[in-house]
Amino acid sequence: MGTYMIISVLISCILFMLYHIETRRRIELEKSNKKLGGIIDQLDSQAKIIIKTDLALNKIQEELGRKITSLYALHELNKKISSTFNTEALFSMINQPFLAKLGYSKLLLMLKDGSSETMVIKSSIGYSEAEIKLIEPELNKTKFAGFLFKKEKPVLVDRFAESVDRRWNLLDMLKMESFVTAPVIVREEPVGFIIMGNDSAYEKISEKDSELLSILTGEIGTAIENAKLYTELFGSHKELERRVSERTRELEKLNQELKTLNKMKSDFISAVSHELRTPLTSIKGYASILMTGKLGEVQPAQKERLEKIDKHSNSLVHLINNLLDIARIESGKVQMDMKDISIKEILDSVVDIIAPQVKEKNISLKINTGIKSDRIRADQGQMERVLVNLLSNAVKFTPDNGKVTVGIEDGDGYVQFSVEDTGIGIPSQDIPKVFQEFFRADNAMDQNIKGSGLGLSLVKKIVEAHKGKIWFDTRLGKGTRFTFTIPKY
Repeated sequence: MGTYMIISVLISCILFMLYHIETRRRIELEKSNKKLGGIIDQLDSQAKIIIKTDLALNKIQEELGRKITSLYALHELNKKISSTFNTEALFSMINQPFLAKLGYSKLLLMLKDGSSETMVIKSSIGYSEAEIKLIEPELNKTKFAGFLFKKEKPVLVDRFAESVDRRWNLLDMLKMESFVTAPVIVREEPVGFIIMGNDSAYEKISEKDSELLSILTGEIGTAIENAKLYTELFGSHKELERRVSERTRELEKLNQELKTLNKMKSDFISAVSHELRTPLTSIKGYASILMTGKLGEVQPAQKERLEKIDKHSNSLVHLINNLLDIARIESGKVQMDMKDISIKEILDSVVDIIAPQVKEKNISLKINTGIKSDRIRADQGQMERVLVNLLSNAVKFTPDNGKVTVGIEDGDGYVQFSVEDTGIGIPSQDIPKVFQEFFRADNAMDQNIKGSGLGLSLVKKIVEAHKGKIWFDTRLGKGTRFTFTIPKY
């Protein structure tokens, strides 16, 4: 009996221990299951986040790809727009492939018709001609353009979140589920607008569409402005060409008249000079005969007056000869006797002629030569005439004890001569007239010096007849320097 009791107690203890162990195992299993459930819930939540993020990234990537495609399409359009000033060509560039790259199925581009407020459809995509004929007047009736021009920014319109007054019924009229529209601005003035949209409810319009449309309307506005500027410039150019052509014809006519008048003047001077030479020759001849006493004794008073007649006759002969030479050179009747001559001989001859004037006014005459060759091809008599005239003027208009310098230098294919004085100079208002016939400067010293005003005109014509050029530099009260060139060969 005792043994049985002991065994019973042992079995009970074993059973109790087994029960306790099972209970603890069950509790631990429940804890493990609960912990595993938490981990599974966390994994599920993280998986949902990953999936959601992946979808968002895919959407962003798609939108980014679409935006890049749209921007590239706008960039390509801008390059094409930059190469044309034709608005019709511009409108033809906005076509179905271009619109598809922007992600739209329909488009309308409306612009003002001239100075009126009526809007005309210039480009359309996704509409038939019959639909356009219905839509254009209806859009004008709604006065939607006025509303848009006041906003001066893009407007988004959606079937379920329409931001434009529904009384215009634009979505139904345009057969769209959503669209974006913006004004076209030219020179800070709205001239029209663009509507781009889709006929599918699944293709929603967003703010990024406003940005793209703003870029597009900006490009179109710039292109229209450039086309207008080009048209205005082209019109101005044509008008300018017309005026220039007209003025050229007038100038040609005037030039021909001037040539005719100049020829008449030359012919008149030549004729009058020849007519004057005959009586002058007679006057000078008779005066010379009287001075010899062959027709009777000449009293001192008579001789003095006869000498004056002879002197003034010589002056008139010199004047007539100058006039005749100018007329002949202008008409081309005088040919330069071009020969290989010595510059030194010309200078010696000229200095001999001018020496009395130089000595009388105690003027220092200096000659500077820097030429390698003494030879030049020219008409010796005419070259002496040029230098005598220039030196005579220099001496005349240089006060006593002044200085006159003659310079001769080699040039590239020509010889350069200069005559410089320390005289009174030429007033600025007289500079353009110096080489004109019969011109004399308006100053006290010039009025006291005798002369016809033909010398410098004759000098210029002789130099130009030698294919040379002549010019001068002057400083009032300081002096003048005349320079001319003669080709060597």
